[in-house]
Amino acid sequence: MSSKTRVSAHIAASTKRELDEYAKGYGLKQGVVIEAALRHHLRALRELPAEVIIPPRLVVSRDSGERILGRIEKPGKPTKALSDLFRKK
Repeated sequence: MSSKTRVSAHIAASTKRELDEYAKGYGLKQGVVIEAALRHHLRALRELPAEVIIPPRLVVSRDSGERILGRIEKPGKPTKALSDLFRKK
């Protein structure tokens, strides 16, 4: 029989709503969902190179944010390599 312990954490209200919806939608207990997610995350941190782990939140400066928004609103032309990639069958 496995040993269990209680963990307390503060999370955003929006994260709690997502957890509630997911657990209810799949008929799972929240503890099962949380443990699976935590195990998955910790395994990824252990086994994957740090440079491929993308944090769930990225913080950018106002200047960087404005440049990103500009590229989204008015994207540049694709490079030849990108165009060739999409033409391949």
